[in-house]
Amino acid sequence: MSTWSFLSPAAVVFVLASPAHAQQAGSHVLPAGAKLFIAPMKDGFHDFLKAAIVDKKVPVTIVEDKSQAQYEVTGHSETEKASAAKKAFMLNWHSNEQASIQVADLGSGEVVFAYSVNKKSSAHGKQSTAEACAKHLKKKIDSRK
Repeated sequence: MSTWSFLSPAAVVFVLASPAHAQQAGSHVLPAGAKLFIAPMKDGFHDFLKAAIVDKKVPVTIVEDKSQAQYEVTGHSETEKASAAKKAFMLNWHSNEQASIQVADLGSGEVVFAYSVNKKSSAHGKQSTAEACAKHLKKKIDSRK
């Protein structure tokens, strides 16, 4: 029996879905100065993401009109508010936050960047997950310099 036969299907999915793999979404590069359109997202996450991109000084230009963009950012976020038990017994009012984004080349449709984040007991809610997404987007762009 080979070594690989011991890997469960869940382990294979975990490896393929890891952030390190997700960031290598496409062979296309995302250049500094690229024009990004950030699509509206549930619960206003797009506003947090725009602010985080500016705050983290990600070297891109955000455009409000999709027709002027080279790339489109889409994504999803979820918030799980602290339960009454968590507040009462752990004295913790912080929410659990999850978010994922992908950046696609509008010309080819190729996904050039993807990132997913999960923050437990997030003190700043969506701001924290948006900043994590922006930080990794900046890292992706800076890595090609």
